[in-house]
Amino acid sequence: MTAPVITGTAGEETAHRSSETRRINFRFSRRGRYAACLSARGRGPLVPELWDLGGGTPVPMTLGRPAGESSWSTVVPTDGGRILLGRAQAGGVHRLLLITPGEAPAPMPATFHGGGFRLVAGGPEGAAALAFHGAGEGRTTVWRVPAEPGPLEAVATVPAVLGGGVWLDASGRRLALSRHGDEPGTVVLDLPDGSLSPLPGLAGGEHLLLAAPRGGVLLTTLRHEGAYRLGVRGTDDGPTVFPRPLNEIDGAVTPLAFDPEGRRLALLATRGVRSHLLVYDLTTEEIREAALPAGALYPSAHWSTAGLHVIHTTPDRPYAPLTVLNASGAPATRRGGERATARAQSYDGPGGRIEAVVYGDPARSRQVVLALHGGPEAAWQLSFDPLFRQMSARGIAVVAPNQRGSTGYGAAHRDAIRGAWGGPDLADILHLGRVVGAGRGPGACRPMLYGASYGAYLALLAVAADPHLWSRAAVVAPFLSGRELYTDGPATVRAMLDRLGGLEEITDDELGPRDLLRLAGRLRLPLLVVHGEHDDVIPVSHSRRLRDRLAEVAPPGAELTYLEVTGAGHDPLTGHGAHLVRDRLVHFLDTGSAQLS
Repeated sequence: MTAPVITGTAGEETAHRSSETRRINFRFSRRGRYAACLSARGRGPLVPELWDLGGGTPVPMTLGRPAGESSWSTVVPTDGGRILLGRAQAGGVHRLLLITPGEAPAPMPATFHGGGFRLVAGGPEGAAALAFHGAGEGRTTVWRVPAEPGPLEAVATVPAVLGGGVWLDASGRRLALSRHGDEPGTVVLDLPDGSLSPLPGLAGGEHLLLAAPRGGVLLTTLRHEGAYRLGVRGTDDGPTVFPRPLNEIDGAVTPLAFDPEGRRLALLATRGVRSHLLVYDLTTEEIREAALPAGALYPSAHWSTAGLHVIHTTPDRPYAPLTVLNASGAPATRRGGERATARAQSYDGPGGRIEAVVYGDPARSRQVVLALHGGPEAAWQLSFDPLFRQMSARGIAVVAPNQRGSTGYGAAHRDAIRGAWGGPDLADILHLGRVVGAGRGPGACRPMLYGASYGAYLALLAVAADPHLWSRAAVVAPFLSGRELYTDGPATVRAMLDRLGGLEEITDDELGPRDLLRLAGRLRLPLLVVHGEHDDVIPVSHSRRLRDRLAEVAPPGAELTYLEVTGAGHDPLTGHGAHLVRDRLVHFLDTGSAQLS
């Protein structure tokens, strides 16, 4: 190695300062008058933010004092204009605070230790939310959280692990939940007596997704011939109907909300890099698309008598509430045109079209980086990305491809890498690197690579496959191989590896088994490896072992900068201090100056 391995925190790079806002963890109040989220402005910490959706243009209001909330904190708005904050602390501890505009946060007399704590907005009169907490041995305790500062009331302890939460009546007495474990299905929690019973009328394997209590309509899903079908039924014992138009929508479909009468259903359809908002009429079975700026939708919405409220983002604007339809279903006033900082662009690939989100001009910019998403079942969208915007502001063009293995392009594209991690997707990235590099002309800087999680693994494989194609690479939370991750990772990751064939090895090409420890001697260029100290998805030991292996083999031309971010989890680019990590990463890429040979 021509440069030493560096271990440290992210506080050494402070050149770039941003005033941009990012928002996460959106929730609506029970009746939809308010929305809430966690927001961070520039280098500031995450703080609770409240949006009044009662009329006019929604304007955010920051509540409470900055306390460095983490991305695990939960914010639930009440219909009275307050926020119930479930503050996540070290060791899996959650504390509840009730925040009123203009007042100091009021601690609630309750502390929850581990066990999958979560909140569901609403409840009977006088309740802000219901709190669910794992009680051990497959049990869940449910608490009624009051809308005023005061003690919580235990509703029930049930012998089941419960998820979801769909209110079946306007009074907040009956809540439908998903029961996990040996007897999965949809069950109903009756709050007055604390009883738990199956939701009547559902077929085996049928699950409730949404309800319109006033109209007496339920939306369900049932797996049929390998795919999920959406069904509509009444709250009585009538049969479930699976409308053909509803189940033939192009793209990945997520139901969002019924209108108050249950006559129309809002759906999110993801096609490639952008989201589409569709409205299905249950009476006529017609589907129309609501006009939106090119961008992405958060998978949550609320449809009240005030209109349909969604959470929308574009490359130039972070997620924010947007009223799309008014009370009569007509288009509502929406945000204006976009400045087109980023655009969608298609490239011809070895297995077909590769769509990418592109910032800047890859051919004429000083530098260009190929950015690889995690997952692998994921995809880039036309959404607000502080890292890409920061790269672009520094003159680094970004090409963020949705190579084979990405979602949003049909089953064949998504399933191309099942049992072949680092196969078809790696071929796409190498091809795209050559196309982008050739488009820059002789003498220009070679393309760089950036990737996080699975994208970090794929980026390092691309370096090993053709070191001369790239000038440098920056990766966040890489793993060493599917087999090593299966040994060290949590149960959820092992299940994903089983489902997607991540343990199968490729041995029939020049590169051979995709094991980064075996391939370390081929990583012959400057590398930045970033990993959170407390990553609970991909253990930090994988980056440490890669660092140590690179120090042993010392391939010619390699320069490793190793950055272990103290206190950070799987994504050190979010949360308190994330701007420092982004600064370090962008500075590393901005110093690349290798030439095409």
